[in-house]
This record gives sequence, structure tokens and C-alpha cells, in this order.
Amino acid sequence: MADLLRDISPVDGTADAVHPVAEVVSLREVSDDISRRRTTGTVCVVFDVGKTNAKVSVIDSGGHILTQSAIRTPHLHTRLYAAFDVEALHDWFVGELRRLGARYRIDRIIPVAHGAGCAFLGAEGELLQPVQDYEAAIPQAYAQAYQAIRPPFEETLSPLLPNGLNLGAQIFWHARRDPKFIERVHHILSYAQYWTWRLSGVMCSEITSLGCHTDLWNPTTGTFSSLAVREGWASKFAPLRPAWERAGALRPQIAQAAGIAHDCHIHVGLHDSNAALALVIARHAHDDRAALPVILTTGTWYVAMAPGVSPASVKDDLQPDRDCLVNIDVYGQAVPCARFMGGRALELITNGRVDVPVSLETARRVLASGAMALPSFVGAGGPFPGRQGEIRGFDDDTPETRLALGLIYIALIAVSSLDMIAPTDRPLLIEGPAAHNPVFCTLLAAMRDGEVWVCDTSSGVTRGAGAMAFFGQHTPPAPAYKSVTPQLVEEMRAYRTAWIAAMDETA
Repeated sequence: MADLLRDISPVDGTADAVHPVAEVVSLREVSDDISRRRTTGTVCVVFDVGKTNAKVSVIDSGGHILTQSAIRTPHLHTRLYAAFDVEALHDWFVGELRRLGARYRIDRIIPVAHGAGCAFLGAEGELLQPVQDYEAAIPQAYAQAYQAIRPPFEETLSPLLPNGLNLGAQIFWHARRDPKFIERVHHILSYAQYWTWRLSGVMCSEITSLGCHTDLWNPTTGTFSSLAVREGWASKFAPLRPAWERAGALRPQIAQAAGIAHDCHIHVGLHDSNAALALVIARHAHDDRAALPVILTTGTWYVAMAPGVSPASVKDDLQPDRDCLVNIDVYGQAVPCARFMGGRALELITNGRVDVPVSLETARRVLASGAMALPSFVGAGGPFPGRQGEIRGFDDDTPETRLALGLIYIALIAVSSLDMIAPTDRPLLIEGPAAHNPVFCTLLAAMRDGEVWVCDTSSGVTRGAGAMAFFGQHTPPAPAYKSVTPQLVEEMRAYRTAWIAAMDETA
């Protein structure tokens, strides 16, 4: 499969000596000679708190990822909802700092996290209740009441999403179920900035975390939404600060427990998908000759982002009922986006067997057979909501053919999302775990008219967060891309036509 990806050598970049993070727990170290060569200066620790995994990475100013470790994100089950176990995460992170601090000169830490989460803090900064998992169902009566008062799409450019994916819905539920509870809330912190607070003792807000489908932000005015102001929530958020700013020094007790210098500082941090975008736009801002592609970040969520496209030019075309929205980048600019839960859908289609080897020839056989996976397999938005996922005409059911079917399906959903926010001839950059799957990449490229590249690194999120931590001090690392060679172009485009017709038949 190597011939499907062609090297594009950057002028001043190098590929990272790192592998994708394993599903449960993994450790990836570079060899001692490379480590010694790259760690003569100080390094940054990126703390990436994802929905599925939490990851700690060490990255230097040149964008080289020196080591990574990861765990499954620990959860709690409370009386009201599923939640994230922030105490277990904190203890694990401090343990990782202790291990890494013995080897690297860590002088900065930057947190990144998913957007649909927040922490409610009391007057003394105490956590008043566990941080809610956004997939926890909100009781129907509260969900319906929230729908009646949330701002229109034209104001927030944020679609109505299920469960707690609109952060405003989570806040509304807890404010209405217990008015005395919300009176005790003195501070609301977005999830990434909660970790900034836990590590530094400094409270701040940040634009990418507030501007990602929360219903709390008005991209046009650059202010809190009418909902956040009317409900009194806006005043509970700390002042806005840029993602790259130093929020404060590492808390002395954490520095002592981890054996790290007390002058190690914590950056404000940012939303995870926006971190991947930040690397691309930071490099483009430094060198406007660099291409500014449409970006598809992959993982549990697949997020298509079209930087450089004015939301005003596509505002009438954005379809909120198909999970189109606007996110805000680190510079405060609105970015048209479309999303779907691709990683989760792939797990469901394959019964969790996402790690079996699959060949392009197997994908060819599945296409020729006419077997189809039709949306949607996850009830969490996406371009085809309200449909029940189904598999039809699938006779040759093996782990390899099932994965091929799943990859075809994800490629079809991805191109549907991309087509809603940007022209099909614009260059596309695939980032994240799916960028390492040549079959997926070449099937997606087969349905695009422009060039398709993959990011030659295990994590654009990590490198983007690192670029923010070294912002203004070092030139963002040059992109290390590989060009994707389209394969099965006629077969894939014909299959897409039949796939769309099959959906029309069952509408």
C-alpha cells in the first residue's frame, strides 16, 4: 500500500519518530541518540484530554514529538449522568510528569480538550459536581425546554445537537433542575481551561473552546450569545485570553510532587480539533505561500474545516440539520465546519475490529459486490440525521471485508460533509488516525477533484498545541505532507451514485 502515498519533502521539516497511540495504554519513546540530540533545550508537555483517550506528549520547539503515553479516559457514573473522572486523570498526569521530568527539561505545559464540557466551580474554586460526559442524555423535559429558548442558528451558527453536545444544554439542565445549585456556581470553565486552572490556579476562558457548537458565542459580534447573557452565565466565565498565552506557573505542590522546576508555566490551552487547525493557519500566517487546505481531522469525531472561507459567503448554504456549523479559530476567525462521529461508526460497523489488515483489493471486491452500509449508525448528528443505519447485500462477511465496508462508508460520509463547506477542487489535508490508513485515504481521494494530502505525523492536535506553546518564539514547523494517489476512481464514484440512490429509495 505504500505506493498510494507519495512523499512531499518539506523545506525545513522532518517526520516525527513516533507511532499512533494505542487504544488502551501505550508508550512511544524515540531512541536514546535522537532523544539526546533533541532535548538539549527545553520542551513542552501537551496534555490532550479526549473523549476516548487521554494523552501526554513531549514536543520540542521544532515540532518533533519525542514521546507519548496514553490511557483510556476514566469515567464516573453519578446518580444523574455519566462523567469524567478528573481526579484519576489528574493523578495519572502528575505521575507522567514525574516520569518525564526525570528525562526532559519541561518548562511549559499546554492542555487541549474536547469542546462539549465544562466545570462548575464554587467560590473557593472547588468542583461542585463531576464534569459531565456530553453523551449523557439530558431528560426530555429539559431538552425540550432548552430547544425553546436557545438562540437561532443565524446568531450562533451552532446547530441543535443531541444530548449534551451543545454545552449550553448542559448548563441549562443543571440551572433548571436545581436553581440553588447554579447560585453556588461562581465560575464556569471550559474543559481545557479547567485543566489550566487545576495546573496553575489561574482561571481564564479561550475563544476556540467557547466557539465550538456551545450556543454560548456569537461569531458575528465576537461576544457571548444572547442566551449566555440573558441567563447570567456569561458573567461566570473568566476573562478571555489567547490560547498561546502563559496563564501562570505550575502549582508549587504539583511541581514538587512531579519533581519539576517551579518556573514551569501553563498555557491557556484550546479546543482539540482547533489545535490541529492552528498548526496549519499558524504556518500559513508565517508563510502565505504555504497552501491553506480544507482539513479533515479524524478520531472519535471527524471534523471537516474550511479555513479562509468567509462564513458570510456560505452562511446561506450551511445546513444546521446536517451538522454544519461554524467554529472559531485561535485568532478569533470563524471557520465553516461539518462533523460526524466517524470513529464510533466504524467501530459499530466492524464490531470493534478496526485493527485488522485490509487491502485495496478487498475494497474493490466489496464495491463490485454492491454491498452497502447506509447511514446513520450513530445518533449524534452528521450529514444524514434521522436515518437508521443498515447494512444490505453483504454476503462475504469476514473481519477484512467488514472493515473495507466500514472504510468505504466513512469515506462517503466524509466527502458528503466536505462538499457542504468547500469546493471539491480545493486541496484537502487528512489529519489524525485515519491519515495512516491508505485504503481510507485513497477512497476519499477518488471522490475529490483537488489534491489530497495526509499529515505525516501521528497527531496534528499535538503539533498544533505545541506550536501554540512556542508561539512567537519559534517558527511553526514546516508541514510534512504526503500526497495521496487516488485509486478505484470510476468504481468509487459509480458506487457513490448508487449509494445516494439507495438512500433516496428508503427516505
